[in-house]
Amino acid sequence: MTDTYMEIQAELQLMKRELQERLAKEELYAYDVEFGQELLFIAKTDMKNKLLLHDMREDLKDVERALWKMEIGMYGICEETGQQMTLRQLKGMPTARTIYECFYEKVKTL
Repeated sequence: MTDTYMEIQAELQLMKRELQERLAKEELYAYDVEFGQELLFIAKTDMKNKLLLHDMREDLKDVERALWKMEIGMYGICEETGQQMTLRQLKGMPTARTIYECFYEKVKTL
């Protein structure tokens, strides 16, 4: 494994820990809402929390998938074309599953 892959792996492991910690805090917060608050506020907050939790869980799945692919030697291979993604693409988006995701992320930031 190259130094760059090791850096990406370390970054993915850090992302995994941070997401797990944030998820644990958010899930605890969801049950710690004061009873006397207005129902509308609670409903809006509850919906936002559910969306946030969903997004964090999806991000965590992506990170875990990337780490698993590293373990089995399939990391960085586009799931649609079978082509190897460049290290530059992977550093920019370490959880990318396809070359197109890397391209979309690049275009989105322009």
